[in-house]
Amino acid sequence: MTDDLDPALQVDVLAAALRLDHQDTNDLLEFLAQKLEQSLPQATTVTRGGGLFAKTRPVKEILVRFDDYHYQITREKHGALTAKVLKLVRGVVLKTTQVSVDQWTEDVAQQLVQASQQSAQTREALHKFVLGG
Repeated sequence: MTDDLDPALQVDVLAAALRLDHQDTNDLLEFLAQKLEQSLPQATTVTRGGGLFAKTRPVKEILVRFDDYHYQITREKHGALTAKVLKLVRGVVLKTTQVSVDQWTEDVAQQLVQASQQSAQTREALHKFVLGG
């Protein structure tokens, strides 16, 4: 992201990129997994389903870790998405809050912008996230 963008606009752009109009939850989770793994590989864990010999391995869960918060989005058995925010203190989860998928994407985007303001490496990762690469 360029430094000349207003932080509020950066959040809006990232949130829009996170929740692009994917009608299918499979597409949404796959998109998020690819983008987050590319841009923040050290802070992103993607769990995939399917068996050992399965042709496809759909995304079951994404966990994005920031200092005091972890963001988890999970596909339930019937395809519905469950999004959670985990509050950590000294590495221990003290509170888990279920949120809407839209709120989850907004929160992750906000955390990404804050992280980019502290680190040139994260800023470059966000640039890749939004523009591809």
